[in-house]
Order: sequence, then structure tokens, then C-alpha cells
Amino acid sequence: MGRMAFALLVFAALALAQSPSEKLKLALDRLRGPAHQGVYELRVERPSSVRTYRLRVYTDGHRAHLRVLEPRSEAGQAFLSLGEDLYLYDPRLGRTLRLPPTGRGERFLGSDLTYQDLMGRDLEALFQVAEVQGVLVLTPRPGAPTPYGKVEVYLREGLVERILYHDQRNQAVRELKLSAYQRLDGAYLPREMELRDLQNPGYRSLLRVLEVQVGPVPERCFNPLYLERGC
Repeated sequence: MGRMAFALLVFAALALAQSPSEKLKLALDRLRGPAHQGVYELRVERPSSVRTYRLRVYTDGHRAHLRVLEPRSEAGQAFLSLGEDLYLYDPRLGRTLRLPPTGRGERFLGSDLTYQDLMGRDLEALFQVAEVQGVLVLTPRPGAPTPYGKVEVYLREGLVERILYHDQRNQAVRELKLSAYQRLDGAYLPREMELRDLQNPGYRSLLRVLEVQVGPVPERCFNPLYLERGC
């Protein structure tokens, strides 16, 4: 038996030994990539308009600091996700605000992403996981603050390829596709993400990684005091 065939058998055996929750955790850990700094492009498409943002991103895989570089009219806005806490800096107000839990479902920069999407660990924290024919099926934990009645996570070789969100009537309402994974410093990072609003034709948001530099991020980037001045 060749080495490649042996490695595939080992991978398959390890995958079978994992519980659905363990598979989800591993896939989400890989989704976040390694600690890095980068420049992302966010393209927000609507039936009658297209708006493009360039963002500077700092993340250690658990915390994230995002700063708008373009367009000029919105440059300087900054967002900081620290676990359950989310902070916003608005240069027009000259203030840093902590977002209340009720505001986390609002759209991020008018895109199809919500602030809750940026929090990172909701799929693990708010849902219980089962596996049905190779698909991870997530249903809300009792009392979980989520608008979704079911979430389906499709994996390919342990990496998240597609997430389908259903409302409380079991109707698919959002679809997230991830592609162009790149292995960086022993971790993986999807270079392209597409989020579609299935209830509103023509509503789509595309996120692309333009530049990435792997390595430790200065701790000050995760301090709300540095949202205004940058890190």
C-alpha cells in the first residue's frame, strides 16, 4: 500500500472517530486561519448598486480588529470583536461605542454580513450539532438568541465549503460559500467568501483576501483604546 493511500485511510479513520461537535470545532478553527494582518475587499451588490470597501484586518484567530480604508467617505470606521464584546469607532462621532446584544443582528457596512457573523463562535455557542449523511446539522440550544431554526454545514476534507441557514419555518434564507483555501503557517484561510440573501434576489456580498501577512499581531490591536488611533 502506497504512502498516499495509507495517509488517506488514516485521515478517514480520524474523521470517523470525531463527534459532530468535534468536527464543527475543528472546521471553524481552520476557517479562522492563523494569526495575521491583511487587506480584504468587501463588495456589496444590490439590484441597483454596487459598493466596494477595502478593510485592514488584524486577527489572532479569536479576536479581530477591522478598519475601513476605502471608500474615503467611510474611512476610519473601526470594529473590534473580543469574544462576546463588540466595539465600534465612528470618526464622525469621534466616539467608541460598545454594541448592545440587541444590535448584533444589524448589517455590517450595509452588507449581508451581520455583526453577529463577526463574533465568530456563534455556531458552536448557540447550536447543538448532529450529523446527517455527512452534513453537520445545527439546531438552536434552548433559549439561544438566534433567528435561525436550523443551520447546515457542508464540509470537504474537514474544511467548511458551504453553510446554509434556515428560518424557523425551515426555509433556506442565507447561503455562505467559501473557496480558494490557502494553507498558511500550518493553518488554512479561505481567500474568497460569497454570502447570498436567498429571500432577496440580487443581494450578495463578496469578501476577498487581497493581501495577507502571517504572524503575531500586536496586543494593542485588541484594545478598544486603539480603535480611534489605529494600531
